[in-house]
Amino acid sequence: MICVNHEPVKNKLPVRQMRYEKKRDMSQEIKGLLQKINFIETDMDLHKQILLSIPSAEKEQIKTVISRIADQKRQIEQLRQQIKTADEDEYDRIIAIEKAADLFRQMAKDKTFVQVNTLNESGVCFITLIDGTRLDCLVAAKEENGNWTVLTVEGETREYPGGLIK
Repeated sequence: MICVNHEPVKNKLPVRQMRYEKKRDMSQEIKGLLQKINFIETDMDLHKQILLSIPSAEKEQIKTVISRIADQKRQIEQLRQQIKTADEDEYDRIIAIEKAADLFRQMAKDKTFVQVNTLNESGVCFITLIDGTRLDCLVAAKEENGNWTVLTVEGETREYPGGLIK
């Protein structure tokens, strides 16, 4: 046994394993926080629809629903801050993807897609360029004219002429 300062040196493997477990747990924590955000956003969308259906004369009910939506926005912001505290790189990646998704939605308004593939729906989403490069994505949408609009897993919105895609 090796001794340093008359104390045995402990095996470093458990420390590495603990770091791995902590990183994995943090990822699970972030997934849980994202899931909570998703549930709250879905509920908030429902409350927005409710708000639109309330007759304008029912001021108190309108006020209650608006207050609920504001509370949900605060909850989402608190959860986002928890993600940022837990893993700032992951937080930055999430923000980049959200911005790219907004850009994708804006671009999609002026396009007619004949084919749309999403990672959420199919579990796999990629396009293959003519040089053989595979580009993994969150969304790949083919336009009527053959061009593609892609939201990448890195959080970028890109457009490709149809002739560049296999």
